[in-house]
Amino acid sequence: MSRILLLGPLAPPHVVDQAVALSERGFDVHVGGDAEEVLHDPTLERAGIPVHSPPVARRRTPLGMLATARWVKRLVREIEPDVISAHWLPSFGLAAALAGARPLALTGWGTDIYGAGRAMRLADRFALRRADLVMADAQNILDECVALGADPERTAMIQWGVDLTLFGPGDRAAAKRALGLGPGPLILSPRSFMPVYNIPTIIEAFGRVGDEVADAQLVLKHIGTVQIELPELPPPDRVQVIGRVAYEKMADYYRAADVVVSLTTADATPRTVWESMASGCAVVVSDLPWVYDMLEPGRDIEVVPVDAEALAATILRLLREPEIADAMANAGRELVERELDRNAQMDRLADLYRNLGS
Repeated sequence: MSRILLLGPLAPPHVVDQAVALSERGFDVHVGGDAEEVLHDPTLERAGIPVHSPPVARRRTPLGMLATARWVKRLVREIEPDVISAHWLPSFGLAAALAGARPLALTGWGTDIYGAGRAMRLADRFALRRADLVMADAQNILDECVALGADPERTAMIQWGVDLTLFGPGDRAAAKRALGLGPGPLILSPRSFMPVYNIPTIIEAFGRVGDEVADAQLVLKHIGTVQIELPELPPPDRVQVIGRVAYEKMADYYRAADVVVSLTTADATPRTVWESMASGCAVVVSDLPWVYDMLEPGRDIEVVPVDAEALAATILRLLREPEIADAMANAGRELVERELDRNAQMDRLADLYRNLGS
C-alpha cells in the first residue's frame, strides 16, 4: 500500500476531498494542515484519516515558515510517506521544499500564483524548481508554473472533479422552501469573503437587480473566514449571509439558485462553478483565462468584467429570459458529466501518485 502525506489548508474542501478519494483507492493517507477549530470538518475523522496540525506560528514570516518546514521534516521522518503532496505553493509548498521532502508533488490553486507579490512569487519559484510533479486545474496556471521554473515534462492538468451523485438538478422551488428562502429568483454567491472575490461588487449589482425584480433575493455563502467589511446590504431583508455548512448541504443551495455568481479577480477553475453547473444552474463568472480552456461563453456560461453594472445586466437578462438560462444550465450539466466526473479525475490522480512513488 502506498503511503501519501497531503499538506494544505483544510478550511476549503479541496485537500479533504482528495484525501478521502485517495483513501478509497487504497492509499494510506495522512493529512497535515491548518483549520481553525470553528471550521473543523469531521470528514477526515469519519474516514479514519490521521490529521497532523502545524505549529501555531505558521505564518507568512521567515521564522514561521522555518517552523513549518521543520514540522514537515519531522512528519516525513515519522510517517515515511512514498509521496508528499503539498497544496498552496507559497506556504505548504514552500515549507515542503525547504524541508527537502521528496518525491514532492505540488498543486497550484490559481490565487497562490496569479496576483502574487514579489515575496510570494519568490516562494513559488523556490518550491516549483524542487518539485517532481506540478499539477493545476487549468492550463494557464500550469503555463505560469513553467514560467516560474517548473519542469514542463513534469506537469499535469487534473481537475478537482464533481461528485455527480451529490450535485445534480432538482426541484428549485422545493429547495428554496427547504432552506427557508422565499419563492422569488435567487442569486447565489458561494465564494469566500476575501478581497479577490469582489463580494462588494456583487452586493452592488444585486442592489440594481433588486430595483428591477421586487422579489429577487441574494445569498452570500462563504466558508467561515471573513477578511473584508461588507457594505450596506440593499435591501437587507432580501439578503442572507451564511457561513460554513456541511459540504453535502451545498447541493441544496445550488439546486435552489436561479443564478450563481463567481466574480473573482484571479482564479483557476473553481470547484464552486463546476458544482453549480452540475446542479443545473446558470452561472456568471468574471473574465479570466481559465474560462476559455473548456467553456464557450454564451453557451455554457456567462462572462462579465468585474463591474456591478455589467453583472446586474447579465443577471437581469437571465432572469427575464428563462429559456436562455435553461439552455445554459443544460449545456453546463452535459459538459460536467462529460469532462469533470470526480471518479475519473481521482483515478487519474491516483495513477500519477503511484507512478511518482514507485
